[in-house]
Amino acid sequence: MKFLGHDKLFVRFISLYTLGLVFFFISWTLSYFFMPEGILRGGGLLTALAGDTAADTLGLETMKIFIINLVGMLFIVGGNYILRVKSFSYGYLVVLAWMIMYGAILGTNSFSIPLKETMAPTIAVFRRSGLYEMMAGALIAVATDSISINKSDSFFSTSKPVPKNKRQSIKKDEWIAIGVAVLILFGSALREAYMITNL
Repeated sequence: MKFLGHDKLFVRFISLYTLGLVFFFISWTLSYFFMPEGILRGGGLLTALAGDTAADTLGLETMKIFIINLVGMLFIVGGNYILRVKSFSYGYLVVLAWMIMYGAILGTNSFSIPLKETMAPTIAVFRRSGLYEMMAGALIAVATDSISINKSDSFFSTSKPVPKNKRQSIKKDEWIAIGVAVLILFGSALREAYMITNL
């Protein structure tokens, strides 16, 4: 927990993303071996927005995926804005939940446009775009984790509003991290669109 609240943005990012990867591989392994194929297909708002057919061109598919992912990032920023528990912002929970869900979707091949066959757990997943989308999410989460308007001393205590004069603004390095995250998202969208349009 202390690394998630570290003063250095890079340490917070590595800590959150590494924790997410652990949860992702556990979720992927369990779902691959114990859950039916396609069981999670069609669930979730972002999945519904994506649809089950690809756009006509690579450019259109890229923009569709990119915009949907940007909308998804609003959930992370919103979580951070709502509450911070000590050094743990709620946007972190969104990232971790998404990584667990992505593992389950991958393990059951529950994509809107499914893979030809379910992918077994392997580091080959880093050739796909999903974990880079999650990376961008983790980067946005740690870059906006200081914007909370409510704070709590623990997960079991009542939250209190943060006085306006004590709320922190986003720093220069955090804005840079947000910019890098958007670039990662765009690159991931392009990669994913290429894979979809070349199935």
